[in-house]
Amino acid sequence: MRELTGDRHGIIRYEAVEAAGLIPELRAALAAGRVRRVRRGAYESTDATPGSPRERDALRYVRLVHAAAGALQAPVFTGYSAMALYGLPIMGDWPTEVYVMSDGPHGRRRPGVISVARRSEVPLAMVEGVAVTAVEFSLIQLCRTAPLADALAATDAAVRVDPFGRVPPLTTMDRLRAEHDRLRPYQGSRRTEAVLARAATGSESVLETASRLVFEEFGFAEPVLQHVVALPELGRTARLDFYWPEADAAAEADGRGKYRRDGVAESADTVIAEKDRENAIRRRVRAFDRWDWRDVRRRTPIEQRLEAMGVPRTRRPRPGLLL
Repeated sequence: MRELTGDRHGIIRYEAVEAAGLIPELRAALAAGRVRRVRRGAYESTDATPGSPRERDALRYVRLVHAAAGALQAPVFTGYSAMALYGLPIMGDWPTEVYVMSDGPHGRRRPGVISVARRSEVPLAMVEGVAVTAVEFSLIQLCRTAPLADALAATDAAVRVDPFGRVPPLTTMDRLRAEHDRLRPYQGSRRTEAVLARAATGSESVLETASRLVFEEFGFAEPVLQHVVALPELGRTARLDFYWPEADAAAEADGRGKYRRDGVAESADTVIAEKDRENAIRRRVRAFDRWDWRDVRRRTPIEQRLEAMGVPRTRRPRPGLLL
C-alpha cells in the first residue's frame, strides 16, 4: 500500500493526496484511526509523537496553524497562533481556534477562526514563510484576552535573558511597554499591565513562572531569580531559581526532572553529580527545597515548604492567579 506523507510540518494535505491518487488510502487510514483530521483539508498521522503531553499539545496547535495558513486567504496570525509560530509557551492547553487579524476595525468569530479587530497600524513579521504580527503586538493581543498565567508564561519566555548570551531574547520589556503605550487606549489594557508588572527576564521555564504565581497567590515575598552561589568544593557555581535573602532560603523548580531527561532516567554518574551539587548548595544557604509540576498544581505543598523555610509573607494574598 502506498504511504501517505506529510509536508515539513507533518500535515497531510487533501490536495496533495488527491494529486497523488491516494484518496482511497486516505479514507482507509482515517477509518483505521491511523490518520486524524486537523482541520478541513488537512490531516496528521496518529503515530505516537515523542515528548510530554504539553509538548504534544503544542505540536498539535502548530500544525493547526500551519494547516490554516495553507487554507485561509492571506492570513496574518496573532495572539495564541503567533505564540505557537514564534515558539513561545503558554501555561494551559492550546486552543482549538486560530487567531488572525481582521481586514477592518471589527473582529468576528467563525468556526475554527477568531478574527481580531484591526484598529491601529499592525506591525508584521514572517516566521517560516507565514505572516504574523510582530512579537510585541502578538504578546499584547494575548495579554488582553488570555488568562494571566498563559500570557505571563509567553511574556517571560519572550524577554528571557540568557545568562550565557547564547540566545538573544525575542523582545525586551522596554519594547513591550512602548507597544503598549502606542496602542492605548484599547480594550484589555489593564490585563496587559498586570502581565507587564509581573514579567521577569530571569524566569527560565514555564514551571518557574507558575511557581512565582503560587508565591504571589499565598502572599510570600518576591524572590531573587537566578541567584548565583559559589561551590568551591566542586570548582563551580550554581544558579538558584529562587532565593529569599531575608530568610537565606533557596529553591529550584524542577524536582524529579533533575534525574530524568526526555522521560528516561539519567545515568548513575549524572544522579550522583546532581546530588553532590544539591548537597553543596545546602551548605551555602540556611534552607533549600525543590518541587515539580505536581506540587505547583496542588499549590498547598509549595505553601507548606515556603512556610517551613521561613520565607516571609509580605504581599496581600491573591487567590486564583493560575486559573
